[in-house]
Amino acid sequence: MDEYLQFARGLADQAGAIMLEHFQVGVAKRDKAEADNTPVTIADTQINRLVIEAVRAKHPTHAVIGEEESHPADGVEFTWVCDPIDGTIPYTMGIPTNLFSLALVDGEGQPVVAVVYDPYMKRQYTAVKGKGAFMNGEPIHVNGASDLKKSYVGASGVRSQVVRPLEFRNELLAKAYRVLAMQCSIYEAMLVATGQIGAAVYTSWHAHDLAASTLIVAEAGGRVTDLFGSPQRYDQDLRGAISSNGVLHEALTDMAARHKL
Repeated sequence: MDEYLQFARGLADQAGAIMLEHFQVGVAKRDKAEADNTPVTIADTQINRLVIEAVRAKHPTHAVIGEEESHPADGVEFTWVCDPIDGTIPYTMGIPTNLFSLALVDGEGQPVVAVVYDPYMKRQYTAVKGKGAFMNGEPIHVNGASDLKKSYVGASGVRSQVVRPLEFRNELLAKAYRVLAMQCSIYEAMLVATGQIGAAVYTSWHAHDLAASTLIVAEAGGRVTDLFGSPQRYDQDLRGAISSNGVLHEALTDMAARHKL
């Protein structure tokens, strides 16, 4: 696993350089009209291709699931799940709340190695299953907040296949101290892992948005489940997710259950 971690860290450094090269206000983009009209930039596609080519060269028996492009393979032991730029919307606006994310997922659909990289602040978050979570080599931990009314909660996105997202969000707005919408679910999850906020709610279904952050939050002492408190695989569509310090988790899963489709 240490070899896989170093491989992922190297890719994160290369991806960060590409992000910085193209980062500007009004960066050129196109909308993925065939999907949900979310933007994609040349940096997204370059980084996604970088990951696929590196995995094929170094680990040819592994598969890749990427937001922009995948490299499928049947019966593989490991799959790399990549979000080349999570937070493309702020990226295209010149707002530096976006990250590179890469996870190695085992045959049971569980992340065992994870790297998330913020190239603007030079923050690299890493985790190997069972070995703790780190930022630039220093251990990180979730906070101990126990009262939702006094807690910050991340909640970007308004789409869902499992809950009524607007109703869910409205209750969250009413009951949490503050709800943050960074337009980058992994950025919010890293705030959970470093103890800056108590929880982050993800209502959508894309595995690449959560695979890496799930392991990092868990290894930082937190808890990650689907929206209703159950475990799930991270190599297929998700049932949303809640990433929390663990203490706030039940209040949020109960809330999600009230708005379940």
